[in-house]
Amino acid sequence: ARYHMERAIAMNPLAEETYRLLGMALFRLGRVEEAERVLRESAALPGAGPYADATLGYVLGQRGKMAEAEEICASLEAQAKKGYVSPVAFGTLALGINKWELALDWIQKSIDERRGWFVYARVNPMFDPIREHPRFLSMLQHLDRETSSMSKGGVGKA
Repeated sequence: ARYHMERAIAMNPLAEETYRLLGMALFRLGRVEEAERVLRESAALPGAGPYADATLGYVLGQRGKMAEAEEICASLEAQAKKGYVSPVAFGTLALGINKWELALDWIQKSIDERRGWFVYARVNPMFDPIREHPRFLSMLQHLDRETSSMSKGGVGKA
């Protein structure tokens, strides 16, 4: 993943999402300082938005830099007063600072808004700390019912 993300950044050095993906890959590899550096670069890019900030906040929280992660949370809340901020951003940050109930609230809101984030819940390691939580399991069951319904001719079939 690192190789491909670095190549993608070389081709388009302003693609904030690529930096986020690289940062999270580095974080999962245990290269936390490098991940933080890459995510700071991501958040500083022109046009970077709440996802970049939230992902940086996630890593900061996981590194124990709670004061800085909380500052990012306050910044996202201020942005939300002026315009839309996706529940995915808030959920990502809540997971990073280990606020499980708050994270579950934001996950539910992301599901209600039909954001695509939760479809990766079974494989995204970000969800590992809450994987056995009853609310999380209930959300997965709901997702399973929705996808089963769609494959049997429900929503999305012509």
